[in-house]
Amino acid sequence: MKIKYQQAAGRGLMNQTAFDLRMNYLETLSKDISKVVKSESIALSQIQNNIESFIGTVEIPLGLIGPLLFIDKNNKTELVHSAIATTEGALVASLNRGAKAISESGGFEAHIVHQKMVRTPMYTFKRLSESVAFDEWIKSNFKKIKDQAQMHSNHAELLEIASVILGKIVHLKFVYSTSDASGQNMTTSCTWNACLWIEENFELATSIEILNFVIEGNGASDKKVSFYAMQNGRGCHVISECFLTNEVIEKTLRTNAKEMFSSYTHSLSISRLDGMVGHNVNVANAIAGIYASTGQDLACIHESSIGILQIELTDEGLYLSLVLPNLVVGTVGGGTHLPVPSKILELMGCKGAGKIERFAKLIAGFALSIEISTLAAIVSGQFARAHQKLGRNKPVKWLLRSEVDADFIKTHVPYFHAEISSVSFNNEIEVENGILTDLTKKITKKAIGFIQADLHDIDGKKHPLLLKSKALGKEVLDGLHFMASNVSVGLADILAKHYEVLEYKDNHTKEIAVYEALQHIGYPFMPIVYGTKKDSEREIYLILMERLASENMLLINSESTPEKWTLPIIKKTIDSIHLVHTNFTYETNKILSIAPFDIEKVLELYTAFVALNRKDYDYLIADDRFDELTSFINDWSTNGYQPKSKLTLIHNDFNPRNIAIRANGDPCIYDWELATYGIPQRDIFELLAFTLTPNFESSDAIDVLKHHFKQVQSLNNQDYSWSDYLYDLKLGGQAFLVSRVNFYLTGSILMNYPFIERVFATSFKILDLLKKTT
Repeated sequence: MKIKYQQAAGRGLMNQTAFDLRMNYLETLSKDISKVVKSESIALSQIQNNIESFIGTVEIPLGLIGPLLFIDKNNKTELVHSAIATTEGALVASLNRGAKAISESGGFEAHIVHQKMVRTPMYTFKRLSESVAFDEWIKSNFKKIKDQAQMHSNHAELLEIASVILGKIVHLKFVYSTSDASGQNMTTSCTWNACLWIEENFELATSIEILNFVIEGNGASDKKVSFYAMQNGRGCHVISECFLTNEVIEKTLRTNAKEMFSSYTHSLSISRLDGMVGHNVNVANAIAGIYASTGQDLACIHESSIGILQIELTDEGLYLSLVLPNLVVGTVGGGTHLPVPSKILELMGCKGAGKIERFAKLIAGFALSIEISTLAAIVSGQFARAHQKLGRNKPVKWLLRSEVDADFIKTHVPYFHAEISSVSFNNEIEVENGILTDLTKKITKKAIGFIQADLHDIDGKKHPLLLKSKALGKEVLDGLHFMASNVSVGLADILAKHYEVLEYKDNHTKEIAVYEALQHIGYPFMPIVYGTKKDSEREIYLILMERLASENMLLINSESTPEKWTLPIIKKTIDSIHLVHTNFTYETNKILSIAPFDIEKVLELYTAFVALNRKDYDYLIADDRFDELTSFINDWSTNGYQPKSKLTLIHNDFNPRNIAIRANGDPCIYDWELATYGIPQRDIFELLAFTLTPNFESSDAIDVLKHHFKQVQSLNNQDYSWSDYLYDLKLGGQAFLVSRVNFYLTGSILMNYPFIERVFATSFKILDLLKKTT
């Protein structure tokens, strides 16, 4: 059967005309594909020798890894970084945890045994005796062959030629050192020219006919795993080692040395039984990520990922070494000259000539980091729990980003009273997600978070809009569980046990209910709400509201700048939340879908938080403060949590992360997803913990508190005294520290909340002030 074969347009050519022809041809195969794959950073002239029929590039997310403490051969220490290209969630975080453990224990050292590249031409003769004669001639003429090979490269050095005789077939293993290049192409050229010289001179010298030869008879293990390459060398043979202390293993890796060593030794037998080549946990993750980011030959990942991990138990903790016998890498050649790989090599201090040994050593160090972290996660149970989702449902047709078009927006803004002429989408500036949304995005692929748009009315006025797509409460729990599992398996298990009574439960319905209630009373101190949407079957929960622009705000996202919060601003913010406290008391105007938060039911969880944070923040030298947290919990366990004020709707996350100040001085309060029924002082204590500077004047704080006292007294009755107010303020502050600051402290281990240590200290300073105030 004859088939007419049609070649792709511009096939093989690397000029602009051919490129344009290819892109036009590509559009006939898949609409708009050229817009997606087209590269803005790589010019055709840069890749003439790297690819044919070029159409574009693939983007892989890059993650920063390090710092990792490296000890060089002169015993000098250096904190090093790299970047890995990956789409595997939690990989970068895990590698960085291993790097932290190594660094805290004193760093890693590395040694290069050798760097080699092999090319193995195959020769065919009539009989075995001719093969033997050929082998002897090669040995006696090695010097001449070496000269011929090295004439064709300034960098390749032919170290040896090893013959493998298989009957009438001879494989010649040309073993080279190739300086800073990985050397596959270089050694091919050198070997080919040496083979031409051999063919001509061997037959003249011996009258023996070479029936056939090929440049590679598959004996070089090129881009293949083989025991020969492991034992004799192909690429860099590099060894890294480190010592881990018991303290670091327990504090950073959340396990202990004996369990890590036991798991490692017990796993050796199945590796041998299965015939595994090498023994490691997941070296390939580090190798593949660094290879992709630094322009290495990706086809060498599997052979380069052969690793032999060794672990020994010591009195101080663990000794670990990792042997990578076949690390095929280069700091010149291949894709190392391209813009991104070149910069990543520069970041590592490995760009250009003379850097291959350092490059191989750093790769071995980062590979050892991922080995350590993953083994620890497996041993402690973190590995499984980090990927666990608490509760499974039938498949749901989630909201797709593609559904949110102009018509969708117009349909879901019933509170927008002007006539809409058009809708445009605005994604030039990223809107940062809140802490809970960021956590939840790690465990779901749903379209949650923010979408920005602009509504244009018929008078030509633009109205910035923000669509907030909310995760379900159970998905928020999965995100919290993911965080906890990466910190402590025990904490994750306790968290899961208390889900039904946590304040995060049903946050997706709570926030919509609050916005609807506030909209109903015409509450002025929040973003303008244009509409909401609830579709439980598709798990869609949306709020469409005014998008706050920083240029129109006096303060926004100011959780790290308390000095900007003046006393008048603080008082006005208190006045604005008091309107909510007054309008939605538990007794008179309760929002039915929101229940009081019963902190007494969660004391086991908060006890675990305190114990964990006491260890992780030992550098704060704050044992007395953690003792106080424990005493709060013990007191509630014995005597109950008994406030004196009426309960009312509180924001429960009332801090500058969720409060902006408009240019006219009016507060704008948002993110009501943790709203609950509690005492008003809980909101005010949190606000002061964030907005008072650590060296605040006691008189300023008392002034603000007396201002608020009058409001709370009016909410209750005239019998509600100043001492009652201070008692409830202390109770609210204790609850804030135990339930929220504890959470921030633990979360900051993974995500770094720069404000948390200041808030921790300021909170206790406020409590200290209350002890002196009557």
